[in-house]
Amino acid sequence: MTNTLSPAAPVAHSGAGHAARAGDLPVLQSAQTRWPMPPARLVLVTHLLDTAVPYVRLFDRCMDLVGVVPVPYSVQPEALSRLDDLPVTVPESIGDVGTFAVRDAVRAARESELPVVVQEVGGYCADAVGELAQSPSVRGIVEDTKQGQWRYERNMPLPLPVFTIADSPLKALEDVQVGRSVAYSVERLLRLRFYRLLSERRVLVLGYGGIGTALAEHLRRTGAQVAVYDPDEVRMSAAVVHGFRVGARKDLLGWAEVIVGVSGHRALTTEDLPLLRDGVVLASGSSKQVEFDVEGLCHNADTLVETDEVMELQVAGRTVYLLNQGKPVNFLEQSILGSVLDLVYTELYLCTRELARRAWSPGLHRLDPRMQQELAQQWREEYGRQW
Repeated sequence: MTNTLSPAAPVAHSGAGHAARAGDLPVLQSAQTRWPMPPARLVLVTHLLDTAVPYVRLFDRCMDLVGVVPVPYSVQPEALSRLDDLPVTVPESIGDVGTFAVRDAVRAARESELPVVVQEVGGYCADAVGELAQSPSVRGIVEDTKQGQWRYERNMPLPLPVFTIADSPLKALEDVQVGRSVAYSVERLLRLRFYRLLSERRVLVLGYGGIGTALAEHLRRTGAQVAVYDPDEVRMSAAVVHGFRVGARKDLLGWAEVIVGVSGHRALTTEDLPLLRDGVVLASGSSKQVEFDVEGLCHNADTLVETDEVMELQVAGRTVYLLNQGKPVNFLEQSILGSVLDLVYTELYLCTRELARRAWSPGLHRLDPRMQQELAQQWREEYGRQW
């Protein structure tokens, strides 16, 4: 008898995760006082969650905030309403994010001789760095994510300086929180829609980088049976050392009842459908709809029913459940919560300040390691006090 998951009747979701107000950002506020921002203009591409509101507000106070471009799939209506006095433009599609950001930056550079910085999350401006470089006032770009950094690396040599925090040791601390958040969101939906516990499931984690490692460890602590697949042999070896099930990809796809993609790349295609077990649940922990070929799944589906955050597809002779349309499942709550957000936001602020205060050579740059150490110490003293 095949062990499948079937969804329960729809249950209203209160959105309680969205109701809590984001807390203060003491480390960021302290950094802004200690290292004030010089006169400059900013275009901000961001995930517009409730937790981002204090961050956006801080930049509105310390810079000329000429444009805020939210990533469409991560806009929370409440957060948007709390920033209705700011120049926020929500693109209709994700493909317009870079277009809007570049437009705002070029306009800002044309209107003033003040330095213009673009801070973004996802590499949306990577294909337009040449256009931005034609405006002398545009000092450069600050990138938050690994996917974004990869996009800029594909466009090297860069005509502009790009500061990245994607491979920063401080940013790596966020991976633990993201892994926990992904596990929480998957667990919530399994309970709410399938009346099942994650601890009773066979879970395959696709991608064993920073987030994948944290996710797998957290899933194991919940009691789930956890397997890992990564095309990188060193990472697969690390998974073995850490005690996780590994094996041939096709075998693991057929073994798993829940598959969570956190690779940052396309991890599952329509060609993999015959390998999946009936009733498999697919969830993404990566930015954008990158992990699964959502368009291909929908195109090949015989039937498709979507209820709240769960899409049920009859495809290739089996039932497949896709959570949150293949978008980051943790964005159904707040992406990440906790004090580590203060640390990441502060590093982004300091990188933005570096570009605002002087011209840098074209290419990829990172925050000075000495400043990272100082920032880490300040964060630890704020949040790591012992009783």
